[in-house]
Amino acid sequence: MKAIKTRKADMLEGEEGLVPDSTEVYPDAVVKISRDQYSAFEIKRMAEETHELVIAPPFQRKLVWTPKQRCELIESMLMGIPIPVVYVFEDENGKKQVVDGRQRISTMISYMNNGFSLERLKMLPAFNGKKFKDLEPIYKSKVERYQIPVYVIEPPTPERVKYDIFDRVNRGGTLLNSQEMRHALYVGHATELLQELSASKPFKDATGHGIKPTRMRDQYVILRFFAFYLLRKRQLNFSYKSNMDDLLAAAMKHINQMETPEREALKQVFLNAMERSHAVLGADGFRFAPTNVNRRPVNMALFEVIAYFFAVTDTASLDPVALKGSLNNLKRTLDQSGAFTSRVDSSTSVEYRFEKVEFLARELAC
Repeated sequence: MKAIKTRKADMLEGEEGLVPDSTEVYPDAVVKISRDQYSAFEIKRMAEETHELVIAPPFQRKLVWTPKQRCELIESMLMGIPIPVVYVFEDENGKKQVVDGRQRISTMISYMNNGFSLERLKMLPAFNGKKFKDLEPIYKSKVERYQIPVYVIEPPTPERVKYDIFDRVNRGGTLLNSQEMRHALYVGHATELLQELSASKPFKDATGHGIKPTRMRDQYVILRFFAFYLLRKRQLNFSYKSNMDDLLAAAMKHINQMETPEREALKQVFLNAMERSHAVLGADGFRFAPTNVNRRPVNMALFEVIAYFFAVTDTASLDPVALKGSLNNLKRTLDQSGAFTSRVDSSTSVEYRFEKVEFLARELAC
């Protein structure tokens, strides 16, 4: 398998957590997988009517089946030839999300919705040119009753293990990073919010357009901010013990379950923080001071703490020049600490940097 290489220029300073750690061990992991079977008709109804089944959006949108592949699948169904097993994740509410088998399921549903005609069939040439509506009742029934084997990965399988399973069944030439996996596993309000904010002008201005959308790096840093903001504000019931992937998964689940007014309020918190940061620190607010006159990249950990500072601090009554001086002094201290370039996600590093900005926020409020 060939992974996509990342140019150093595209990296965030202190970046961790985007590429899964293939050496991680789970001695006490509970992996709960059950085998089920559904007819094509049931799959269609679950996806379109009851919405029990979510067909996750693809990351590699070019990797779509050719007409030949789609027609051969329907031909196999008409002949009763077994197809490979489909993998789905099931959440605590019983909703299932496709992990592997999206193209197969999409093709079945599309054909039953008369989305394409069969062509170039080798084994059943008499069916060439036929849409589903053109089939005789006996063959319509054969398609609808076709049985699809499904492996269901159920709770309480840990999030980190889910990522590994997702990776193993989705190896098609590109190794997905953790944020891309989260985007698939927790599709919903959270993914929509991250997409919207990563494209927003306040975010791009405050970061000096310094966080590229390549492989969802922009969405990743925004999610980290939300996770720590919700955690520090005690809005997220989670115990952080250097388990970043679990924290980010919990944050996405939490945002998905928020009511619209809550989610809009959270969105405004972020946009306000970006606007305040840009007004005070300009486009380099999330960068440490240059070394050897070279401008340094946006620092991921600095982004989340400075953004947090502006999210919890009303700066309207503060002198912007004095505030900028205080923040630049703090940034120099943080830069020298070593907590922003290695072991960024350790509990000790996280607590250190948030305590520093919270102390400054309290000091300025006095």
